[in-house]
Amino acid sequence: MAVAIGAGALALARPGSLDTLLLYAVLAQSWNLIGGLAGYASFGQVVFFGVGGYLTALAMVRLGLSFYLAMPLGGLGAALFGLAVGDLVLRVRGLYFAVATLVLAGATKAVLSSWPGLAGPSGVLTITTVGLHQPTARPGPLGFDAVYLALAAVSTAGVSVLVRSRLGDSLAVIRDDEDLAGALGIAVRPAKVAAFSLSGALAGLAGGVYAFQVTALSPAVLFAPLLSVVMVAAVVAGGAGVLGPLRGAVLLWLLSAGVGSLAPELRDVLVASLIVAVVLVEEGR
Repeated sequence: MAVAIGAGALALARPGSLDTLLLYAVLAQSWNLIGGLAGYASFGQVVFFGVGGYLTALAMVRLGLSFYLAMPLGGLGAALFGLAVGDLVLRVRGLYFAVATLVLAGATKAVLSSWPGLAGPSGVLTITTVGLHQPTARPGPLGFDAVYLALAAVSTAGVSVLVRSRLGDSLAVIRDDEDLAGALGIAVRPAKVAAFSLSGALAGLAGGVYAFQVTALSPAVLFAPLLSVVMVAAVVAGGAGVLGPLRGAVLLWLLSAGVGSLAPELRDVLVASLIVAVVLVEEGR
């Protein structure tokens, strides 16, 4: 109820911001899978957002695919990326894991920034949205709201199903006591990698929608560190589980919008405070 009231009030007060609120909700559910349910705080979750965004854009620009085919491919690519790197970064825990994911995001951003032929001479990859060569007509503000809303609903439903599944039970034990989980015969590493990959898929899908929305893409746009902070802070603010990330997304955006409108110069202070708060929470676990 609180989420619905908050979203409704925000939509009425700031009509153009509903897409951002819904994006926050999807990103929060993405982080919830690995951070909230498995207890592994990833500070580099934006890597999946960026990978999914770039793959979606490349599928549209280079292959001429419709956005509605390219976006699932971007999500799948982000999930496969999570499988590929998850077994390595999930060998460490706690703040070591957080730092490892930060390094992963930074390294991926650096590689894509210097990748020959990825973008044009300006370093920007542009999705054509006019003329005969546009792969998909842009849906407009309401259309993007609808896509984000569908993605938020699917991600929340998926988390709800996972929480009640055998994998969800395994992740709960791993979060509480990983050594005990191993002693009980739970396949700890495959469960963690699965959660990491699924969280990557959600972030990758969100990155694909965002890429089509902004059209002009660069590593600075798709790998913005603030996005990782948003994911973490939303779950910390609202709690884990199924609805907690949605509450956190609403609270975080209301706070961010209020600070941004009243005192824009305090936005960076807010972000820094959220980072410190999350680190303290993780240290206290």
